[in-house]
Amino acid sequence: MESEKKNYCFKYLKVVMAVLLAAALFYSGMKDYVKVGKTDTAVVELYGDYPAVNLAKQIWENYQSSDEITDFCFVWNGGVQVVTNPEDFRQTNARVTGIVGMAALYDRQAALLEENDETGCVIDKDTALELFGSENCAGSQLTVGEQIYEVRGVVSWNQHTMLIRPSRKNQVCTQVLIRGKKGQNLEGAASDFLVGNGLSGILVDDSWLEVILPWFPVAFLVMLIITVSRWLYEMEHEIWENGIQRNREKKIDFRKCSCFVIRILLWGIGLFFCVRLLSHIPQSWLPDKWSDFSFWPAKIRKTMEAFRWYIMFPKTMAQAERLMSGIGCIIKCGAAALLIGAV
Repeated sequence: MESEKKNYCFKYLKVVMAVLLAAALFYSGMKDYVKVGKTDTAVVELYGDYPAVNLAKQIWENYQSSDEITDFCFVWNGGVQVVTNPEDFRQTNARVTGIVGMAALYDRQAALLEENDETGCVIDKDTALELFGSENCAGSQLTVGEQIYEVRGVVSWNQHTMLIRPSRKNQVCTQVLIRGKKGQNLEGAASDFLVGNGLSGILVDDSWLEVILPWFPVAFLVMLIITVSRWLYEMEHEIWENGIQRNREKKIDFRKCSCFVIRILLWGIGLFFCVRLLSHIPQSWLPDKWSDFSFWPAKIRKTMEAFRWYIMFPKTMAQAERLMSGIGCIIKCGAAALLIGAV
């Protein structure tokens, strides 16, 4: 009898631990889901005649002096370079990126770099620690090749990165970031900007994340509802793992009624949150006519092509952060769904 009680307590403890772990994973996954959010910035990989830095600056100045308000920035990709602290000759490798225009489009923390500051730079905290031994290094100097820069700020990026304003006029920009106007989709914003400035480029779209991600929290909620419903069913019919049937005739009706009400509330609340999550899927994934069966194959092919471009081309800091948060959401919510389903 005591061994049966111990086994029952051990099984109960495993269930509690699994539920707590699943809840923690789901909570952390939802934090990553919120970080992904929605993007209003079109990232375009340029090709053909790449605009030089001086042309990019001219385009920026033209827009600044016109009545048309368009937020954009050109990106020069300097690749991975050796960054040196000239005082004690500490060195590290960092991805050097130049911005012409609104730096906040590349990443909101990049706004620390002012528009015409060609001698300043923004670095990540890991680069700061390796070069200066501290994150509090604003005002310190570092060198890239023969160029000397002064640190304007340190930000919490997850990769070694140095952001600058390119000073060499012959350097070419390989990307442009455009913020769409209200009600304008990213493809339209990119097309209007490219055509208006005589440029050619491909939209590097990561909106596929917004289509895939909601299904993982929904999977957890569905598994949670099924598992709790199974528990309620077992309580209602007095089915216990130890095989003991307990007769409580006076309380059966109350228990059945309570389980029924809880089950209805559970399914209602779960359905509400599932609909809310799935409503975040972009409207472009809904056909104008549900009888248009060619819509989905064409949409999937187009999305797969966009995904291949996304994997192939360099990513902005905001895209990299969205991708890492998206992967975190998928892994954590998926693991939570498997855990709660196995209980």
